[in-house]
Amino acid sequence: MTKATDQYTFDVVVIGSGPGGFAAANRATDFGKKVCIIEKSHIGGAGVINGVLTSKTMYELSMDYSVAARVDRGYRASALSVDYNLVRNTILEAAREKQYQMRSQIETFANVSHKGTISLITGYAKFKDAHTIEVDDQGKMLTIQGEHFIIATGAHPRRLPGIKTDGKRIITSDNILSLSKFPGRLLIIGSGIIGCEFATIFSNFNQTQVHLLDRSNRVLPYEDDDVSEFVSDNLEKNGVIVHHTAQLRCIREHPGHLEVVLDYDAGNSRVIEVDVALIAIGREPNTQNIGLEVLGVTPDKRG
Repeated sequence: MTKATDQYTFDVVVIGSGPGGFAAANRATDFGKKVCIIEKSHIGGAGVINGVLTSKTMYELSMDYSVAARVDRGYRASALSVDYNLVRNTILEAAREKQYQMRSQIETFANVSHKGTISLITGYAKFKDAHTIEVDDQGKMLTIQGEHFIIATGAHPRRLPGIKTDGKRIITSDNILSLSKFPGRLLIIGSGIIGCEFATIFSNFNQTQVHLLDRSNRVLPYEDDDVSEFVSDNLEKNGVIVHHTAQLRCIREHPGHLEVVLDYDAGNSRVIEVDVALIAIGREPNTQNIGLEVLGVTPDKRG
């Protein structure tokens, strides 16, 4: 891997090493380009460590457990148990394996014998002008110049106004692997793809009473009716309690539990008690503080 110095010049600079950025960098090498990937955190981005790979691995493990726990097929597995820490370790092992695969590929293309090359620099990138970015690598400032730039900075969980996350009891999908055990009672705020996915996962493991807050009258409101109905039926069969046409009024924190107040469109309210609240109301692009204004780029209200 090329050693970082105070200044570099590349044909293509890719900001972000997630699925989009990593694929773009590899494609650029097909054209013989000298490529640099800038990554501020984990190689692979949220797609590997806090997103698709980890959630799908967790889903597959939950399905294995769900199948083993079934008692309607003429057999019963005795003394079946599951440990969240062991599940988490398995998921992290899968993520690390993918990261090392990506690093190996980068190291391969760092070899100057290749027509195209890739260098990886860790740090936070910010545009200074259309052909220059500065990278803050733990206080060391690097200047990166490039002919072309690809912004592949990914997204982060959208915050819920008025609700402060602590990463322990009030969490986002980024904190799922920070849990130390299966929560006894879990409220998932948001019935979109992410919310329904984790409702399915935790109900598959059958260690958690799952509440799913659905602001509309059906889960996955932006999908076709047949898809929404299929997922809804599956969640209900798994024992998920779906709160349709409900709004979150507040979460009151107590030493041993969270008290949640829900307001329904019909005019009634309900108070429920949970251990963990997962905010899953979508994601927002990571386009802030990267210097888009110096390029004359103005993101819309969704970023």
